[in-house]
Amino acid sequence: MTRRTFKVFTILVFLLTALGIGALLLLPKDFFSPSNREVGQTRVVIPQNVGLGGSPSELLDGQNLGEGSAARVSFAENESVISIITGDFDGDSREEQIIAYRNLREIDTPVFITYVKMDDQSGAFSRFWTAPTAATRPNSLILYSEDLVGDGGVCVLAFGMNGAGEQTLTVFRKNGPEFAPEETFGKIAEFIIEGSIAVQETQRSQDYQRGVRGRSLTISTYGRDYESSNMLDQIETTYTYNPVNGLYEQSRMVKIPGRQIEQRRVSELLSSPGSFEEFIDGLWSYTTDNGESQYVYFNTADSEVIFYLNDIEEIFTWQESNPTRYGLHIIGRNISLTKLRCTINIELESLDSIRLRVFRDAYLRIGPGVLWDGSYRKVQAVTTAAVQERAAPYLEGSYRDGNDGIAFFRDGFYELAGTGTETVQKGKYVFFNMGNEEFLELRPLEAEDPSRITFRIVRGEETITLTRIRIGTRGIQELELPVTLAKSG
Repeated sequence: MTRRTFKVFTILVFLLTALGIGALLLLPKDFFSPSNREVGQTRVVIPQNVGLGGSPSELLDGQNLGEGSAARVSFAENESVISIITGDFDGDSREEQIIAYRNLREIDTPVFITYVKMDDQSGAFSRFWTAPTAATRPNSLILYSEDLVGDGGVCVLAFGMNGAGEQTLTVFRKNGPEFAPEETFGKIAEFIIEGSIAVQETQRSQDYQRGVRGRSLTISTYGRDYESSNMLDQIETTYTYNPVNGLYEQSRMVKIPGRQIEQRRVSELLSSPGSFEEFIDGLWSYTTDNGESQYVYFNTADSEVIFYLNDIEEIFTWQESNPTRYGLHIIGRNISLTKLRCTINIELESLDSIRLRVFRDAYLRIGPGVLWDGSYRKVQAVTTAAVQERAAPYLEGSYRDGNDGIAFFRDGFYELAGTGTETVQKGKYVFFNMGNEEFLELRPLEAEDPSRITFRIVRGEETITLTRIRIGTRGIQELELPVTLAKSG
């Protein structure tokens, strides 16, 4: 390098250094802060469900978040995600999200719904529309989408309760592309009632499955008849969708007379949630229109609700309950499909009968569509063993495959054995049915291994064949090859 070249190189280095120092002096002080480095990224928000115990993973599992769902956008520190639905809601073959969230800093404020999709200009997910619902209790919220109108479009339904103990339903309908982004959804119905609300399911024709417009679903509310002195008299109000103005409008009102029973006793049962829970504890039966007997067992001690009909069984953990005008509103989740939530409206009908209206999350509804609604009568003088015999199929015996084996006991417990007879795991088990298939779920008791293991099971005369599976919103996924175990001992 010549002396002249070295001099030019030195001057260039000096100029570049001076420009770098100048840029550092002119840039904002927070340019290199963590918040600026995270521009364009999203953070995973773990729902903090106030008032519901458990670890963050348990809280996440208890919400209607869908399989592998995480918020695609950032939320403020004072905003807590309650529920997420992920899917293609505008037909562009890309995933969007409908997210319910609340403000942690304000008490008894509405739960909000926001629509999240990809912004074509920025290439990042953004909130395109936000609106409040009538619900204020986050633990009571069930969010799902369904074609209420019958035209194949998307309606978002937010069931919940408010601070006054009233049941609420807010319904939004997805608008067409001609609407502005802030009008992506329009509110077509909202109900607040000191009673219960039900979407009346109906069978739609084969033409509807092929894209022909089907019947709109009606919505009914059940509230007290204040013109009557009988506290159990109700008024059923039916609402039907009006395609002219795009709203649900009242179409019918019917008085439903309640039983004439002692009003003082009614007041005692309905004034205290504890009294009503004690009243419903135990086994109740209902005879369907085709003569079949179906059962519901309220196990208040173990916080479980068990539905049973023939070989169909559904067990829900009793997560939360709120008193209503006529009884109790229970929120539970399926013990096997843990992302499947349900609400159970229990209304006092007489001193030995109750009326149930059960709603299961349609977005995650899998398996036989049994309707558990009906008028149930108390089954008297029933023992726990009799209840288990009716509502819980148990197995007794040991099965082995070479070095490995499993032993089932009639008290609902199991033991996994390794080489020889060494016990490697203990826990509880449960069998359940979906369609024509039977499944087995193992729930280890060890605190360090709280996960649940699910198998498809095929029973032979002296064998059982187990296939490890995962059940989610996309159906059943096989994880391992089938293993056949032979009965021993």
